[in-house]
Amino acid sequence: MSVLIDQSARVVIQGIGGNFGRFSARDMVAYGTQVVAGVAPGRNAREVEGVPVFEDMRAACSATGAQAALIYVPAPGALDAVLEALDAGCRVVVYPGDGLPVQDAIDMRAATHRDGAVLIGPNTPGVISPGKAKLGFMPSFCYMPGKLGVISRSGSLSYEVAWRLTTAGIGQSSAIGIGGDPVKGLNAAEAIELLHNDPDTEAMLYLGEIGGNEEYALARYAARADAKPTAALIVGSAAPRGKKMGHAAALVGSQVDTQAAKAEALRKAGVHVANSLRDLVLVAQHAMSQSEKEVLDT
Repeated sequence: MSVLIDQSARVVIQGIGGNFGRFSARDMVAYGTQVVAGVAPGRNAREVEGVPVFEDMRAACSATGAQAALIYVPAPGALDAVLEALDAGCRVVVYPGDGLPVQDAIDMRAATHRDGAVLIGPNTPGVISPGKAKLGFMPSFCYMPGKLGVISRSGSLSYEVAWRLTTAGIGQSSAIGIGGDPVKGLNAAEAIELLHNDPDTEAMLYLGEIGGNEEYALARYAARADAKPTAALIVGSAAPRGKKMGHAAALVGSQVDTQAAKAEALRKAGVHVANSLRDLVLVAQHAMSQSEKEVLDT
C-alpha cells in the first residue's frame, strides 16, 4: 500500500500548457505515473507531451476518469482552480504554488474537507510513493521504495534527506511535502495519521523547521502507546527572532517557535532527533531498528 497516490491513480495536470506543466507531464509519465489528461483553456493543442488536452477540468475528468490533480496556475487563480478540480471529482489535489493569500488557503482547506478530499499544499513539491507514482515535481532519483514514511515542511530539504536515505539503503514508503505556509491543505497531524494507518510504513521521519506548532503534533503522536517509531530533524537553530527564514511560516515569534524548544519537546516524547543533517541517517536507522525490534517482540 501507499498513502494518497499509487500506480492506479489517474492524474490530470491543470495548466499543462505552461513550462512547469510540460515538465511535470514528461517527468511524471517517465516515472510511471498515469497522467491521463491536461487542462489548458484557450489553447488549440490537442495534446501536450503526448497527454490529451481539454478545455476544463470537468471535461478532462469525465473523459479520462482522472481523480487526482496537479495544479499549476498563478496564486490569484489558485482557489478557483482547486474548486474546479474538486467539482470535477478529484479527491487528491496538489497545489505547489507560492504566495497564496491566507484567506484563500483557508477556503481551499475548508472546501477539500467538505468534499472528503485531500489537498497537498500550497508551497509544496507534492507527494511520492517511490517506485509507484508521484504527484509533483520532486527529483525521482532521490527516492527508492522502502518502509520509512517521510513528512516535510521543506521541499529542498526533503530531496536532500531522501537522497541521503536512499544512498544509505533506507527506502521510503511515501514522502509527503506538507508545505511551508501557515495554513496547509494537509497538516502535520493529518499526514502523521495517514502514515500511522499505512501497513507498509514501519517508522516515520519528520523534517521540520522553526515557526508554527506543526512539530508539536509529532510529539503528541510519539507519546501515544500505539505510535510507530519516529525520527526528526528540525532546522533553524541559528535563526534570529522575528526574521522570516524562507517560508512564510518559518518565523520565530516566541520561545515555542524555536528549533531548541521543538527538539526538546520531541526528545521528551521519545522521538529520535538529529542534531544536524550529518546525524540524519543515524536517527532514521534507529527508528527503523526500533520498528524491527517491536515486530520481533510481538
